[in-house]
Amino acid sequence: MAQIDTLKTLLQIDDSQEGLLNTLIEQCEAEYLRRTHQAEADEPIVTKMVIEQYNRLGNEGIQSISYSGINETYESDYSEQTQKLIRSKTRLVAI
Repeated sequence: MAQIDTLKTLLQIDDSQEGLLNTLIEQCEAEYLRRTHQAEADEPIVTKMVIEQYNRLGNEGIQSISYSGINETYESDYSEQTQKLIRSKTRLVAI
């Protein structure tokens, strides 16, 4: 199954969101490559990154909310599990 089809299934969305998913895939692949210094992206990790980015587009990314002061706090990075996966693929680069 292609990555885009996997994402549509996991996120339970239809073809109308395909453009958005393609954009998120490109952005997450670029971020993965920048963080890890790998030659190519690891599809399962990028898929997790895309899901987390997609969920932040709505209220799903809210970490906490306060109704009286209308304070909303969003998660600033990927979940700890996704961060560990990214770190596990990171290569050290000599400067």
